[in-house]
Amino acid sequence: LGLEVAALASSGDEAVRLASEQHIEIVITDIQMPGLDGMALCRRLREINENTQIIIISGYADFEYAREAICQQVIGYCLKPLNANELIRYLKTAMRKIQKETIRNGDFLLDNIESESYKIVEEMLRELGGVSPPYYIAVSVGVSDISNVLRSDYELKLGRHKYLYFSAVDFYRGGVKALIACAKENCGVGFWPRAVGLSDLRSAVTNAEVMAHQFFISETPTIQEETPDQTKTDIVFQLLEKSMDRPENLQSFLAELEQSKDIYDFNIRAAYQLYNRVFSGNMIVKAEEMRMFGYERLVGEYGSFREMLRKLRSALEESPPAKSHWNTQASTTFLKIIKYINENFSQEISLQKLSDLFHLNATYISQLIKSETGLNYSQYLTELRIGKAKRLLETTDLSLNDISESVGFNDYFYFIKKFKKAVGITPGRYSQNPISGGSPGKY
Repeated sequence: LGLEVAALASSGDEAVRLASEQHIEIVITDIQMPGLDGMALCRRLREINENTQIIIISGYADFEYAREAICQQVIGYCLKPLNANELIRYLKTAMRKIQKETIRNGDFLLDNIESESYKIVEEMLRELGGVSPPYYIAVSVGVSDISNVLRSDYELKLGRHKYLYFSAVDFYRGGVKALIACAKENCGVGFWPRAVGLSDLRSAVTNAEVMAHQFFISETPTIQEETPDQTKTDIVFQLLEKSMDRPENLQSFLAELEQSKDIYDFNIRAAYQLYNRVFSGNMIVKAEEMRMFGYERLVGEYGSFREMLRKLRSALEESPPAKSHWNTQASTTFLKIIKYINENFSQEISLQKLSDLFHLNATYISQLIKSETGLNYSQYLTELRIGKAKRLLETTDLSLNDISESVGFNDYFYFIKKFKKAVGITPGRYSQNPISGGSPGKY
């Protein structure tokens, strides 16, 4: 089952000591033991860790023992002689409960990092991973959980093939370098270059995520250990502004950047800023605004920065019809597009996908949605997803991870940020008190 024996105890008192010293998740105990008996042991284990899964093996079929076991939330009461299949069934139940609790702990921790509730974050990291500030932070993207390779103290799943790692000492990099060197698909690991205290934790996590996406720029599996120099990037954006007067000048600029060595001074955050500037015509300063769809959407739609620049140039060659020339079929077209979005919002649906599906210019679709709803495409899609997430938080006990994926956010941390911006509080806080969910924010 992938389980290992953590310790053996010959008495209830010894079991209490071991459980106090180690993080033991499943306990299998007899009832009759020297000193502390099995039922008293259950009560003491609950005091140490209320999430410990307990299975009792006993020769006693007495109802009072069974009733007490139920009161102590014991997941299994096996009578001797022991049936191995019965014990395996209870062990699998214990594993499911532990996995579910781990996911919920991760949800709550991310929620409090975003809320900057640092006292709770410190307590949780100390309890869950045995780690105290300052923390070393790393993020991996495009690979499975590499906590064992990194020798981290605690890890969290941020999204599909995206993980966040915490450690009390600097991470072991040797195994990671070997793993990345052998990777067949583009992936990345970002190491924040120094240990951080609680007040810098949120920023370090966000920036380590940016660093882990450097493969989007390099087009090769990447380990990023230093933050890129912004000097050259700032110069590039100054040149971009000067080229915005005419489409042909902008196309020329993008073509030159695509072939320039300066491209390697970008990170995915700067790439998204450039994307937004070209696409929307509005320079966006705040990092939160740059992440219109999340970094995974950018990677999924374009694959690499060079490919993004190439497709932006192609988009500039297509001119949407002027509003004065929109025909009477615009309303019908709009209804078809909105119907598709409303039915498929949990999937990856970009403007480019809508353009290909309905054989219309992407900018035209964007303008059409804006004219009919008063919201741009990104705003409309986000409002739809957040509305569904609120209903799920109010009516189900699904984990934050499950809700995030079911409404179309593949990055759980990004979902928390977006929800907080739209509703005014994080989804964890909203689930506790949905009626007073705060006032909507601006997208």
